[in-house]
Amino acid sequence: MAGIVLNSALIVAPEKVLAEEQAQWDWLVGELARLGADGAEPVLVFQHHSYFLEQADEEDAYFNVPLERRTRYLELLRDNGVRAVFAGHLHRNGHGSFGSLEMVTSGPVGRPLGDDPSGLRVVTVDGAEIAHHYYALDAQP
Repeated sequence: MAGIVLNSALIVAPEKVLAEEQAQWDWLVGELARLGADGAEPVLVFQHHSYFLEQADEEDAYFNVPLERRTRYLELLRDNGVRAVFAGHLHRNGHGSFGSLEMVTSGPVGRPLGDDPSGLRVVTVDGAEIAHHYYALDAQP
């Protein structure tokens, strides 16, 4: 199992930090190649912004990564066997898939903006199997 943490602010708005965004991209490409050669499975990505909330081709909005950059990253992650991306930013839960890549958006510990209560997501990795569940703060196991 391997976890990768990305600075999604660089992906969402790279205009004033192009060198940093490119450095992160180059690092990610290298890490995915290394993990693939090492046979690491599963590979999970953690970041603040969701690439998408429900569908990979949804319109650009405040809560997702712009489509042009979204597609580039999603294809790289999917093509290199990343199983899931876990994110927040939305302040409610969201879920979708891009082929074999799962996009999971978790609600907040603090102030929710939708019907989902304040809570946290527990991710369990058992070998190559991944399970995750969002628990309200007053309903944790």
